[in-house]
Amino acid sequence: MRNSIYQILAITIFTCSALAKDVEAQSFLNKQISITAERQDIKTIIEKAGKLADVKFVYSPKLINSDRKISINLVNQKLKYFLENSLRSYDVGYRIIKDQILLYAINANNQAEPIPLSLFDGVVTGKVTDSKGNPLVGVSIAVKGTTIGTNSDANGAFALKGLTADSRILVLTYVGYISKEVNLANGNADETLNISLSEDALQLESIVVTGGNPKKKLESSVALTSVSSKDISNRAPLNSTDLLKAIPGLTVESTGGDGPGNVWVRGFPQQGGYIFLGIQEDGLPLLPTGFNSNPSIDQYYKTDLTIQNIEAIRGGNASIIQANTPGAVVNNISYTGADKQYGQFKFTTGFSQGLYRFDGNTGGKISDLVKYNIGGFFRTDKGVVNPGYSPANEGGQVKGNMTFNFKNNKGFIRVYGKYINDKVQWLLTSYYPYDGTGKPTKYGNYDMVSQSITPIETDWSYTDPAGSAHNFSLKDGMHTKLGSGGFQFNYLTDGGWQIVNNFRYQKTRTNSTFSIPSGITARTTTTPYYYVGGAPAPFTAGDQVITSSAGGQLNSDEQFVDYLDLKKTFKSHSLSLGAGIHQYNRDDLRYAFRSFSEFKENPHVLLQSPTAATRTVQTKTTVIGDTRTLSAYASDEIKIDNKWRLDLGVRIDNQNVKGRRPFYAFNTDGTPNYTAAANPTIAGYTAYDETITNWAASIGTNYKVSSTTSLFARLTKAYNAPNIGDYNATAYNAANIKKRPVYLAEIGYKYAKNNLAIFASGSYSAIKNTSLTINVPTITSGTQALIAFGSTRTWSAEYEISYKIIKPLSLRFTGTLQDSKYTDYNASTRTNSAVLAQLGDKVYSFTGNRTERVPVLNTELGANYEYKNINLYVAANYIGSRYTSPSESYELPAYVVMKAGAGYNFTKKVSIRFWADNLLNARVLTEGDVRGDQFRDFSAVTPGALMIGRTLLQRTFWGSLAYSF
Repeated sequence: MRNSIYQILAITIFTCSALAKDVEAQSFLNKQISITAERQDIKTIIEKAGKLADVKFVYSPKLINSDRKISINLVNQKLKYFLENSLRSYDVGYRIIKDQILLYAINANNQAEPIPLSLFDGVVTGKVTDSKGNPLVGVSIAVKGTTIGTNSDANGAFALKGLTADSRILVLTYVGYISKEVNLANGNADETLNISLSEDALQLESIVVTGGNPKKKLESSVALTSVSSKDISNRAPLNSTDLLKAIPGLTVESTGGDGPGNVWVRGFPQQGGYIFLGIQEDGLPLLPTGFNSNPSIDQYYKTDLTIQNIEAIRGGNASIIQANTPGAVVNNISYTGADKQYGQFKFTTGFSQGLYRFDGNTGGKISDLVKYNIGGFFRTDKGVVNPGYSPANEGGQVKGNMTFNFKNNKGFIRVYGKYINDKVQWLLTSYYPYDGTGKPTKYGNYDMVSQSITPIETDWSYTDPAGSAHNFSLKDGMHTKLGSGGFQFNYLTDGGWQIVNNFRYQKTRTNSTFSIPSGITARTTTTPYYYVGGAPAPFTAGDQVITSSAGGQLNSDEQFVDYLDLKKTFKSHSLSLGAGIHQYNRDDLRYAFRSFSEFKENPHVLLQSPTAATRTVQTKTTVIGDTRTLSAYASDEIKIDNKWRLDLGVRIDNQNVKGRRPFYAFNTDGTPNYTAAANPTIAGYTAYDETITNWAASIGTNYKVSSTTSLFARLTKAYNAPNIGDYNATAYNAANIKKRPVYLAEIGYKYAKNNLAIFASGSYSAIKNTSLTINVPTITSGTQALIAFGSTRTWSAEYEISYKIIKPLSLRFTGTLQDSKYTDYNASTRTNSAVLAQLGDKVYSFTGNRTERVPVLNTELGANYEYKNINLYVAANYIGSRYTSPSESYELPAYVVMKAGAGYNFTKKVSIRFWADNLLNARVLTEGDVRGDQFRDFSAVTPGALMIGRTLLQRTFWGSLAYSF
């Protein structure tokens, strides 16, 4: 009796299904039709009846003799009457099969014997092509609901036999393309088809390899975005950060040129950088998550031809894949060789900035067991905005791997390495006359969109009180030298366990030299200035003097990361267990200098005395310490049945941070004064050793409605951990190190069939006590840090839609709609004595305000047209209005930025391409004064007053010539 309840349930379900089928059949049998025909063939009459009743007839024209001419007159009669009277009188019977009506011949004894279904043996032949008409090899062509199937050959051709009356639908599937269903004609006559498949722009049917067990995106319970090498080519990103604009849920600012960018994830608050976004290369993090511009993760990898595709996992599951990453993980996946030699070499020029760039990538096999890939790039250019020296950007990378497959075909060992030597221009803020519109208006002959205020005197030297001498030059920009190497071991045991060990060692040195404007005042005759060399600087009414904070930083880090994963699929479970270590050792020496300069393009440095130094030191800071993160994680995907999947994941991270924190003065009793502001002399160091353990857990489910449609939902508790920068803060206070829990929930819909693919999701994200340190420029002590913490919540919707309108034309529509607000955010000037002295004793409250620099709507519509040898691409990106700061005092306007490109293939190997970025030359600010707008009353700002901001990059034109094989 233990199983009786299940037996009863099964019988009930079967009975209900049978009744449902019977009701469905009765519904179209009871449809009324009217047909009047005089001496028409039975085939034509059947077609009319099918259209009127909206039902499909299946029959053999030969067996029912459908060419016979008959007469019929029906007025408002049920379809059942037509079948059982009109057709039966001509020896034609019927049977309902699923949602179709099978017609057959009645034998001589007037017995209703249906013909064997196997007699429907017409041959179906055809050819499968892509949108350009090129044949697709290896396409799976299956008869829906049967085991009958075949694959297309080298010419895209196929042939099928043995089809039955109730199997008249073909299902075509192919990696990288959207599955397609094709309805066959009635009868068993031979049929020839020409079928075109649409590229799966959203790759919903592709296999995802990032995190956990590989699975189809359509079957996963997470928000996923894939960017193929073709997408990368079409988008032609200006830099690594620019490519991230293809991913919904991310708000991307790439206006720093090839220098550091800023990425916000699902409305989480930050001043800049990549605080909540993790970047991986081939499954391993390139840098611990959580840093702002120095270090900047986008300088640790470069987008070039070695990248095969990109996978982005947004929301809850990201926190299981990588430590301290509650927002999203982006994995850059490299080419790894193949049985057939392949490659591409490309020359690119930037007509607007004097760019010359050479990219190359090639791979293949050395033997049946050994494959390889090697590639890289080198470029030199004058910069999107000419800084007055050349080159502004110069350098590149070399990257390669070699895979050794085991003879038993159970795995491989892959070794890989990379070297980057790249100097980039970091475009920073400048000045414009304020008029309240949020647009960069001109000041006289100066235009911040196209001109630079980088001083002509780029070089200076400094010897600090400790005796160390340093030479700095703005021409060096942000100069990264990175070397890395590692291996991946992948093996499938006889017991079904897949063992994956991924290891990488990486050493990086990034010297950053830059100049950030921090103030501007009108020049007067009472304050003389001099040029370098001692000559008086001439005075003209209306002249302005810029005060800048120049940075000279010598940053280095050393990392090794090793992750061991064990995976096995048994019965209904796909289990994954893992453990890892990420060691991040950092040694930074940073100087901040103050300088004065003219306000014009390529100005001179101004000296306050004929013999003064070009730049006066303000502070010396260090970041010296090691971060060790030990991780353990597990996930299990449970296949409940053919439709339901349950996904469970948990991760524990033990983080130890130890180092030496500088302090700058002693109290009268001889003890360190930890509240003293930073200055050029470090008085001493305080050792620290902090350990914190955090955890994340996530549960998701996926319901496969059909082979083309699925729904998913996920709940997650994650965290945001402090990093070495928090523990190293000059005005460190242990009370400021708080738990930062993150809560996420999301639901989503996925669909991919024929010419249409859709991904849509809605989510809720909240974080508590996140670090929101504000950098404040002070008159006497340079830039100082104001310690603050806050909490936010965000409701958001994300969508990706791909649709092929006609064979050569496809559209892609992506975007994010979000409402992000602070639920708790107060900043007190008491956390920094220098800020307190300048602004007074105040508490600024931003609770209830919108998260700064995050638009409500960020959406992009792109169109791709491919016909024969021609390719055209155009995209329009709408970015909604944003506030420059959490005070909501200054709102920047919405804007549209367009890009377009055109390509031509001379042969299958040689192609040329031209494109433009910011095609309409939109002029708008992307940020205001991030170090001052929080405290400014804009109602009191006089129109025309010079304000600080950063602008969208000006229009640029590009061209490339490529050879592929």
